[in-house]
Amino acid sequence: MAAGFSSLWLVSLLAGTGVLLGGPGDDPPPGVPNPIGPDGKYTPALMFTTKAYHDEAFRLVLQEANRVATELRLPEKLPITEADLVERFINAFGYAHVQKAIGNVTTRNYTYYVSQGNRFSYLEGTHQAKDCRRYQRLYTWPLSRMDTNEAYQLASQCLAALSMDVLALNRDCVLVVEPDNDYVHPPQGKFVPVYYVYWRKRGTETGRVGDVPAGVRVFTPDKALLQLRVEDPKYILRAPLVFTNLHFLLSQTNVPVRPRTTVRP
Repeated sequence: MAAGFSSLWLVSLLAGTGVLLGGPGDDPPPGVPNPIGPDGKYTPALMFTTKAYHDEAFRLVLQEANRVATELRLPEKLPITEADLVERFINAFGYAHVQKAIGNVTTRNYTYYVSQGNRFSYLEGTHQAKDCRRYQRLYTWPLSRMDTNEAYQLASQCLAALSMDVLALNRDCVLVVEPDNDYVHPPQGKFVPVYYVYWRKRGTETGRVGDVPAGVRVFTPDKALLQLRVEDPKYILRAPLVFTNLHFLLSQTNVPVRPRTTVRP
């Protein structure tokens, strides 16, 4: 969900749609207001949260960011601590409960998202545009040097390191490897070795987000990972984040806090 929507506007919009994303078997803990009403529409409890829940969710997301940075051997100072963050965002419990999107943390180098199935799902370099402009100045090559296999190998290794199901992606989808055209724009007959590697659902012809379960942007000369996104949780094999004391965290003895007026993936 893009930033910039007020929480009241969001609840009103979603309530009007009647979209049901939860079910009877996925109710919140006893005593916690349900973000989905009996009619299947969202309720104002979509924005319900507590400070105790917020703090524990933040701890878990930061812990997961450290795991990801370690598994990918990212250029981060480890361990990543709260002091190393330039931004953080934790969704209200009600929204997280429905969307299975807990939140994200950002260092100077990357944003780490737990946004699909309560699992880590996205990694975004924080200065991709700046990096790619530098790559274009230094690495504009003739097309004869293009190596899409190297790009695929790097992308698939990154996904596998994070316990993403590369075998299932290759089985279920069409693999597409092409020079990036979002951040780099070389002259005709040249390319920059920034590649976008993505898996497109069979039977589709476009690169729409809904048709691309997974995508990775890499710069092959430095084996640099710029972006990694897995949009379909069925391809995420890593364990979800688990709240071992959720009922306590959401109990009415914890003073509810008013969430920020934006929600994010």
